[in-house]
Amino acid sequence: MTVAQQFFIYLCATTMTFNCKADYQLPEPTDVTYRWDDQFQVTVSWSWKKPDNLPKNCTVKYAVSRYELPQSVEPLPRSLVNHFTVKYFTEDEHSDHWNISIQAVLDPVCSHWKESRPVIKTIKTSKRRTELVTDFRCSLESHRTKCFWKPVNESVKLNISYRTSEEHDKIRACDGSTSHEKDVCYLNVNNLNFGIYVLVETETGRNTLKPKFVIPLPKMNIAEDKGYLDLTWEDRGPAVGKCGLNYSVCITECNKVRTLHTKEPPLKILYNKNCQYKFQYSVQTDQYCIPLSSDLSEVITHGENRSPDEMLTVIAIVVPIILSVSVILSCYCFQRNREIFCPRIPDPSTIFKEMMMTGNRDSKPIPGDLYKAEPESTEHIILVSENTIPQEIS
Repeated sequence: MTVAQQFFIYLCATTMTFNCKADYQLPEPTDVTYRWDDQFQVTVSWSWKKPDNLPKNCTVKYAVSRYELPQSVEPLPRSLVNHFTVKYFTEDEHSDHWNISIQAVLDPVCSHWKESRPVIKTIKTSKRRTELVTDFRCSLESHRTKCFWKPVNESVKLNISYRTSEEHDKIRACDGSTSHEKDVCYLNVNNLNFGIYVLVETETGRNTLKPKFVIPLPKMNIAEDKGYLDLTWEDRGPAVGKCGLNYSVCITECNKVRTLHTKEPPLKILYNKNCQYKFQYSVQTDQYCIPLSSDLSEVITHGENRSPDEMLTVIAIVVPIILSVSVILSCYCFQRNREIFCPRIPDPSTIFKEMMMTGNRDSKPIPGDLYKAEPESTEHIILVSENTIPQEIS
């Protein structure tokens, strides 16, 4: 046997061996269809034909992946059944359609068989996704749930409905407010044992979402008490039931920021009257309840920033001004009433002259007569006659 014949025989044997061990590929799924069970849930199904030569000990499963975005792939658990049901929310995915990939696989690997080629199917919502609302939130009340939102377009009428994640639950309309509150409606749900799905739609578009649950922000009061500030909160309401609350307060004191936490108000902080205080706070449920939190409050201010020697500066400026004004007013009043406070003293010579003139008029005698004053005791006697100068007589 020549070398060429030996090589030919070896090549044929190798080829036959390779063909005996060659891999077989599973057929791909067919007739992929989908059905919207409601506005939030879709069921996808397909057909698959088992090959006749597939060993009986080989187990075939179906690998399904979701392609929301070109760069986003979400594999789902492998399943033995040829259908699956999934929730879809346009608000989460920011799209009204997505692709799914379905592939028949062997789990575990079996003999020389390999998985099928994937089949791609595009699933679309009944209406195009439209941005209708923002900041859709809900809070629990005593017997129901209050939801509120910000409409994108005030002039567009919105129809809002909902359902819970409870199996076989039906979609219901959201009850409007009886007090004419704007952009508010109420759900007949009084607990958070199940998730809530919300549908917002118009005639031409829709949006599906899962609302964010929040705690209504209780009002905070500030009171001064013997060198301290007492921070207290009003009644937290029925939104959290018997759940405990954690209070977080961001405090700015003379431009120094710190955060304090408390479970049992009041929260006492040392008060510096020379500082301005700014407060922002929020509340959260404790670890024993469903995680809920409130929005961050607006900034609340208390007091003013002052320099430590500001009071001395005020005294040094204000007191002299007050004293100066007081002196000026005193001088003005004294000037207007000087006759009262300092009466004018007459000239003594003028007083004596007036006395003499008054005495002369009162004692002037009748012409030609003389009179003699009779002294009661031994005194000088003065004779007075007309046109004579009084003379002293012993």
